[in-house]
Amino acid sequence: MLTSVAHASIMPPDQLVKQITQETYVYVNQDTALQKGDTTKLVEWAEKSVLSSFDFNRMTSLAVGKDWRLASPEQKKQIVHEFRKLLIRTFANAFVGIKKEQTIEYKPFKMNPDEQDVVVKTLVIKPGAKPIDVNFSLEKSTDSWKVYDVVLAGVSLITNYRESFAQEVRANGIDGLIKMLADKNKQLEQKGKAS
Repeated sequence: MLTSVAHASIMPPDQLVKQITQETYVYVNQDTALQKGDTTKLVEWAEKSVLSSFDFNRMTSLAVGKDWRLASPEQKKQIVHEFRKLLIRTFANAFVGIKKEQTIEYKPFKMNPDEQDVVVKTLVIKPGAKPIDVNFSLEKSTDSWKVYDVVLAGVSLITNYRESFAQEVRANGIDGLIKMLADKNKQLEQKGKAS
């Protein structure tokens, strides 16, 4: 009885994606600084609101791929920390500057009750431009659904990084990957402050 009540209270994955995208869309559209490209505020807001629905550990292990097993627990923690910062900036850049006339269309979604891994498909509609597919991959955890990948116009956010991460690990080891991510985050922070 208790488990069915617990399962009933979990927000369905399509509703979760709708909530994440709608909240972000509304937030961006009510702030002129965000309309002009200021990602700093959006990053701060996202940290407090929508990012709890993302599984950054899984995202990081998928992006690092087979080299993930080479990392010590401390290195894994550092990689997740740095990659999380990078992904948050990537999400912020994708949403910043979204105009009021752009809309998000949610494609019909069906799933079996026992499914643990699903894809929720959306389209970003820009007047006068080709719609952009944005698909969210989600996995069911014990108490909620979590986003573990976003595929934008056919490009997976996670696999997009895999080759460069593998090259860095081959060249400079796991510590080299951590340094590469930290350096990239510093550059993006400087760029964000400059704009």
